[in-house]
Amino acid sequence: MSALENRQPVKERLFQTGTILFAEKGFDGVSVREICKHAGTSMNMIHHYFGNKEGLFDAIVASFTEKVFAFPLRLLEKEVQTKDEFVTLVELFFEETLTALIDQRHILQVITRHEVEASAMSELIQNFVKFLKITQEKGFVQAGIEPELMSGFIMDRLATQVLYAPQIAKYSNYDLIGDPDYRARWTRSNLNLFLYGLVSQ
Repeated sequence: MSALENRQPVKERLFQTGTILFAEKGFDGVSVREICKHAGTSMNMIHHYFGNKEGLFDAIVASFTEKVFAFPLRLLEKEVQTKDEFVTLVELFFEETLTALIDQRHILQVITRHEVEASAMSELIQNFVKFLKITQEKGFVQAGIEPELMSGFIMDRLATQVLYAPQIAKYSNYDLIGDPDYRARWTRSNLNLFLYGLVSQ
């Protein structure tokens, strides 16, 4: 463990170590002893801060909910009056959600691996569907688009790409996480597809 990591608060080291180990090995594949060893602290500390391994796991899941979805949810509360405002908000929603998922990708792996029901994910999708329905009524979204399907399509595209980014980078030159230029191109191409379709007008 580096000197910088040693200067991190114990609770933060436990949280980060637990997240990585749960993502790699699963909840049942990791012991309290292993978490504390990698975090460079005693076993008493996990009990002090989180109660037990389950408490640490729950804290990790709750943290993902807060960090990833708080800002996108606030975006969906905005009322748009023009098509340009709609496009700008969707672009911002997409980019901010992607950035948050990348920043918290280890927690995303934990949640996906353990099939944890994330209530905030459901809330985000429901609010996105509501937002699309409202903007569809205003004429900003094509009448033939089903908001429920489009919302699921976009959220699945974001989460899946982040989850498999390391494997994609390993076998290609496309590194969504480490290459900001590629990330920008990937984002623009997907937004163009979502907003304007595949067939030229």
